[in-house]
Amino acid sequence: MAQAHIGIEAGGEPAGGRARERGILGLISAGHFLSHFYALLLPPLFPLLKTEFGVSYAELGLAVTAYALVGGILQAPVGVLVDRKSASRVLIAGLALNAGAILLIGVTDAFWLLLLLSLLAGIGNSVFHPADYAILSRGIDERRLGRAYAVHTFSGFLGGACAPVAVLAMIQWMDWRDALVLFGLAGFVVAGAMALRQRLLDGLAAGEAGAAAARPAPGRLAEELRILARPPILLFLAFFVFYGISSGGLLAFTASGLIDLLGFGLDAANLALTGHLFGVVIGIAGAGVIVDRYRNHVATISLSLLLAALAAVLPVTLALPEAGIIAAMTVAGIGLGAALPARDLQLKAIIPADSVGKVFGFVFVGYSLGISIAPPIFGLVLDSGEPAWVFWLAGLFALLAIAAVAASGRLSKPLTV
Repeated sequence: MAQAHIGIEAGGEPAGGRARERGILGLISAGHFLSHFYALLLPPLFPLLKTEFGVSYAELGLAVTAYALVGGILQAPVGVLVDRKSASRVLIAGLALNAGAILLIGVTDAFWLLLLLSLLAGIGNSVFHPADYAILSRGIDERRLGRAYAVHTFSGFLGGACAPVAVLAMIQWMDWRDALVLFGLAGFVVAGAMALRQRLLDGLAAGEAGAAAARPAPGRLAEELRILARPPILLFLAFFVFYGISSGGLLAFTASGLIDLLGFGLDAANLALTGHLFGVVIGIAGAGVIVDRYRNHVATISLSLLLAALAAVLPVTLALPEAGIIAAMTVAGIGLGAALPARDLQLKAIIPADSVGKVFGFVFVGYSLGISIAPPIFGLVLDSGEPAWVFWLAGLFALLAIAAVAASGRLSKPLTV
């Protein structure tokens, strides 16, 4: 019998099951760290790149747009590919493409090549969410899946936070080109580690038949599209758009909004933004433990975003001291972060096992759209002399996200093809 072959731990789990889960989560989180890390490598180098290539900041911004938008939109078709093929192979190929493009940016002498390589890096970046969630959903025990999702999300945000610090530290010791080459090589190291442990990522133990046996057979295209068109899934897409606008607006304009609204100095305004960023990470880490114990995920998401909305509007509703405003923006970050592990579990609960990649890829397009929409909207209200609306809009879109996820929850039941 299989149980006699592999052994059983107390509690009915296969011996070594948790060790396998840690191996899967470690590899997936390392890749997700690099996904966010690569996304924020170029902006700190803009002053150097502007001189190097003789271009404007607006032109350099196109590289970031190419990376973010292409990587975001392609998540939907990549999700279909993940469900039809090996998620691990898609993930490894995407990471290698992303890392290779970053490496080549370090050796290119033409700006048009930098744009093209940014586009290719974005294509590589499109694989992470659909492939990661498909692998985690299959490879992690349901009782620990919330914590696994939280670690995965935490690793991504940590990568984004580390990128500016790492790149600015490296260029103190070497040319920026050499730094990008080294960062690209780091991606190949992680991709190589994934390739060596591909059977682990595919959810296979020694002696199991093959990846195809571990994956449900994909449905026909019409059936797959029917799943994506279900009202609960479309409402989740709306949730991601609204959440992206709220969080993206605060990320881009917290500092500027506080300077224009309350006369904050640059240091204090950036301290509020830093507090907000760390608040997101704290919220993710804390909620990862809660969601495996408290299974009403819609309630967790709603309460978290309500906290974020209320904290976001404190700068325009209460006469708080500077320290109080910084604390409020940190709390807003905690609320936005705490919603994320529950978001992932609630979405997984309403989709078939063979559609995890495509559905996660589809709804994350909404997040990319929200993040892209936010800067012009929030920038417009600042340019119009209405900095208070930076915070009102952040709170409003957080409330709209609550409405969307609550409506999805009311319509949801486990879906089958």
